[in-house]
Amino acid sequence: MGIFDRFKRKKPAVSERAYRRSADANVLANTMGDLSAIFGSGDGVSEQQAVRIATVFRCADIVSSSVAGLGMNVLRRREVKCDGVDYQLFAIDEDHPLQYLLNRAPNGVLTAFDFMKNAVLQILLRGNAYILPQYASGEIHKLLLLETDSVSYDTLLNIYHVNDSLNGIHDTFAADEIVHLRNFSLDGGRTGASTIAYAGRVLQIGMKTDELQIDNFKPGSTTRGFISGDNTVTQGFGQLQDDQLEKVSERVESELGSGKRIFQLPGVMRFNQLALSPADLQLLDSKKFNVLEICRFFGVHPDKVFAQTSTNYKASENSQTVYMTDTLAPLLRKIENEFEVKLISRSVASHYKIKFNLEDYYQSDVLAEADYFTKMVQAGGMTPNEVRLRKGRAPLPGGNDLFISCNVAPANSEKIHGTSQQQNQPNDTEGAKTE
Repeated sequence: MGIFDRFKRKKPAVSERAYRRSADANVLANTMGDLSAIFGSGDGVSEQQAVRIATVFRCADIVSSSVAGLGMNVLRRREVKCDGVDYQLFAIDEDHPLQYLLNRAPNGVLTAFDFMKNAVLQILLRGNAYILPQYASGEIHKLLLLETDSVSYDTLLNIYHVNDSLNGIHDTFAADEIVHLRNFSLDGGRTGASTIAYAGRVLQIGMKTDELQIDNFKPGSTTRGFISGDNTVTQGFGQLQDDQLEKVSERVESELGSGKRIFQLPGVMRFNQLALSPADLQLLDSKKFNVLEICRFFGVHPDKVFAQTSTNYKASENSQTVYMTDTLAPLLRKIENEFEVKLISRSVASHYKIKFNLEDYYQSDVLAEADYFTKMVQAGGMTPNEVRLRKGRAPLPGGNDLFISCNVAPANSEKIHGTSQQQNQPNDTEGAKTE
């Protein structure tokens, strides 16, 4: 039996009264209005419509790809003895079956990268991601990413009803049998709501801005005006003349829409061109402001959506750190904690951890990585061969020795007080007497 062996538990026995209470609670929740009723689908904006906005697509893609790009490992506690002192450290357990699922392929359809990327996308765009672990012969052998709409969470009974035809899952599961990853929640953490739901008003503005921009770039859309009569003495027009004005207006609009720049009007009619409104003139400023608003909802620095807000390299470099600490770190901890609770038995919880490899985040920054390895070698934290192995290079003879910089020393050492140097220096007075 593996340490991740799932004890054979009976399906939760739910009485008819409990189901009735659950139904009454659901009716009450619908009456009071849950998150989906409050927000709708983002003020009428669906996830398919939202990702057509460039900033939403980029924010969702960069966050999900950043998480998926970090390796996720199963760490096992090991006892190490050095110089008579016992140490405990957590090292990667390559033999554990979950290690292969998290780093290679969690199932027969998705790779580990695609699996985690789509899970994070479901968190951001749909509010919840549901993962079902499957076991065989006492060991975990598959992780299934369920369709969000196919899962119903009963908050009263704390059970999940799954009706996923794509994965062939039709069953009821206890709370500890489903890995449930939630987005920002307003119901006490039971369920999450999508970022689109919270940012619906801003997304609608973005969509309207894009539609207005498309309309402005249509042939003839830059010219707008109205048709009027040239005779200023006659008050108004008869019914026949009004019909003619309407037909001429339709013809002028058609001519402008077709891209023509020169066309004729009857002698008694005049085309009066309208100037652009202040809203049309500030369209570009509105788009820039909307980009910043969407970035705030997703917690992504505008530099990552190519908004070009940073004026120097240092500010752009600091944005990387802020993105890690404020956006990625809480999300990574949330995923790690949920995986540890649902995939590691409580009896061995102190012996195992599931952690993301944060070193992968900085591997694209060559200078930062070189500075990190240099300081680790100088402080005795790593040997040169360990650095070479990290970079996929063969070890070299003598590279297993630890090095420590000699620029620092204990405050009471001879190096600080200079006593050893004074003892080693020749006595000039005695030398003079000898001569």
